[in-house]
Amino acid sequence: MRAAKIGICIFFAVPLVIFGLYGEVDKQPKSLVIAGARLIDGTGSPALDDAIIVITGDRFTAVGPRARVVLPKDAEIIDAKGKTVIPGLIDAHVHFTYPTSDLECLLDNDAIAAFRAGYFLHQYLIAGITTVEDLLSRNNVGIVAKKAYRERLFIGSRPIVVGLGITCTGGHATEDGRGRVIEADGPAEWRRAVRKNIDMGADLIKILPPYSREEIKEAVEEAHAWKKLVLVHHYFLENYDFTRWAVEAGADCLEHAQWIPDDLIQEIADKDIFCVPTLSVFQKLADVTKKSHPEEQEKIRRYQESTEIFKKLKAAGVKMGVGTDFVKDFMVEYPEVYFEEIERFVENGCTPMEAITAATKINAAICDASDKIGTIEKGKLADLLVIEGDPLNDIRALRHAQIIIQDGRIIKQ
Repeated sequence: MRAAKIGICIFFAVPLVIFGLYGEVDKQPKSLVIAGARLIDGTGSPALDDAIIVITGDRFTAVGPRARVVLPKDAEIIDAKGKTVIPGLIDAHVHFTYPTSDLECLLDNDAIAAFRAGYFLHQYLIAGITTVEDLLSRNNVGIVAKKAYRERLFIGSRPIVVGLGITCTGGHATEDGRGRVIEADGPAEWRRAVRKNIDMGADLIKILPPYSREEIKEAVEEAHAWKKLVLVHHYFLENYDFTRWAVEAGADCLEHAQWIPDDLIQEIADKDIFCVPTLSVFQKLADVTKKSHPEEQEKIRRYQESTEIFKKLKAAGVKMGVGTDFVKDFMVEYPEVYFEEIERFVENGCTPMEAITAATKINAAICDASDKIGTIEKGKLADLLVIEGDPLNDIRALRHAQIIIQDGRIIKQ
C-alpha cells in the first residue's frame, strides 16, 4: 500500500519537473481559427479544400468551407494554406507503464511505472498522438495517470485505460511478475474481477487467456451490463479455442491479427467486432526470432501470418484500428513505430483515407470515445494536427506535424 502511495505522489511530481517549460500552453485566445487548410475530418468524407475550423475553449465550434463559417471577432487566426489538417491521432494499443527491458521487470514497482507513464505519454503527444488506449498498467498507475491528465498535472496524450487485465491464475501477463492483471478462476471470480476493475475506474475491460468458454461469457455479460466494452487478447491451444469463444461471447474487439481461423472471419464482420491487428510488432518479433532462434519456424510463421489475416479481415469488412503494443526493448522505437503501423495498413491494401480513418474515427470507437474524439466535428474535443504536405498522396506525411492542438490548446507550433 505504501509503495502505491509513493507511486501516486511521484506521478504528480514528475510532470511538474519534466513539463514545467510548457506552462505557456494554457495562455490561449478566447477563440482559435485554423484557416485555409485542406481538411481531412476523420469521418471518411472527401477532403475539403480551404476549410475553416473554429475552436472555442476545448471544443470545435464551427467546421466547414470558408464561405459558410463566420469568424469570431476575437479569434487568433492561424493561416494553414497549403497544409493539411487531420484529427489528433490515436494509438489503440499501448502499455505506457511497462518495463523497458527484461532486467527492469525484476525491479519494477509503482514509482518507476509512474515515471514511465509521464515520459511515454509526453513522447506520444509531441508526435501527434493525442490519445492512447493503455491495455494494461501496473496496479492503479494507469488510472491515476488518467486522473492526473484530467487535472492538467502534466502534458501528454490523453489516457483511456483498462486498469488491470483479467486472466486465470498464472495466465498471460504474469510472465514478468504480478501487478498487471487480476488472476481469477471460475465464472463467478471472472465476474467479480470485472466489477473490481470498474470500481477502480477502468474505462474498458481487457481479457487475456487462458480462459474457459464459461469464464469469458460471464465476464463479457457483466462488462456489458456496466456498459463497458471488452477487448480480448486471444490465441489457440489444443482443446481451447479462445478466439471462437471470445466471438461467441460478444467481445467488442480482438487484439492482434493472429490465431483467427478463416471460418470465423465473416462472423467477426457480421457481429461488428473490431480488430487491432498490431502488424508491426509481429514483424518485429518475426525478425528477432529469425536471428536468435532460426529453428523455430512455426513461431516465425505464426508471426508472419498476421499480414495475411489482416488482408482477409479487410476483405470481409472488419473494422480495424491502429495500435502498436511495443514493450520492453522495443519501446525505444516509439513514436516512429506508430507511423510504421499506419503505413503498413496502406502497404497491405488500405487507401490513405482508410488508414487515417482507422487511426482516428475507428480508434475512437474502439476506445468507446466516439462522442468526444476521433473526428473534426462541431462539439467534439478540439484535437487536431496541421501537417506539411498531403497524406492522401503520401501517407508518410503524417510523420511531420507542424502544429499539434489538444483540448483546444496549442501544444506544438
